[in-house]
Amino acid sequence: MSKIAKRIILIPEKVKINFGKGTISAEGPLGQGEELIVPSSLEITQQKNELTTKSDNSALAGTYNALISNMIKGVVEGHERVVEVKGVGYKVSLQGGKLEFSLGKSHLIYMDISPELTAKVEGNKVIIKGKNKQKVTSLAASIRSLRLPSIYKKNKGIYYLGEAETIKLKARKSKQK
Repeated sequence: MSKIAKRIILIPEKVKINFGKGTISAEGPLGQGEELIVPSSLEITQQKNELTTKSDNSALAGTYNALISNMIKGVVEGHERVVEVKGVGYKVSLQGGKLEFSLGKSHLIYMDISPELTAKVEGNKVIIKGKNKQKVTSLAASIRSLRLPSIYKKNKGIYYLGEAETIKLKARKSKQK
C-alpha cells in the first residue's frame, strides 16, 4: 500500500465532514467545499477527528486521501498561488473582475476570474486565492501559459513565485564562419 494511502487525515475542530450517498464534503470557516464523488470501491472511515481511506487499489486510496486533505485545507485556510510577470514593458492590472495583461504583443490580453476565486495584483505579482486547489492552480497555469518563461533570457516571461532561479538558460547560437 502506498504511503499516502496509509496517511491519517486529521480533522480540525472547526471543520465538519458531511457524508452523502457516494459523496463527501467539508464545511469550515471559509464556507462549504465542493462535493467529492467517492467511488464504490473506496471505503472512508471516520473515528472522532480522523479520516482514513481504504481500497484494494492503493493508488485510488492515495489519490482520494490527497483530494480529501486538500478539500479540508481549502475550507480552513484556503489555497494560494503567486504568479510573477517579468519583462521590459510587461504589465498586469485588475480591471473589474478581469486581469488585463500587456505582454509585448500588439493587443491587451484579458482573463476572467471565476467567482469562487479571488485575485489581487501587487506590482508585478498576481496572487490567486480560493478554496478549491485544482481551480487555483488551473488559473495560475493558464496565466503562465500566456507568456512562458524564456529559456534564452533571464527574467522574461511569466513565472510561478521562486521559479526564476530554477530555470537553466540555454546557450545562444554562436557565430560560425
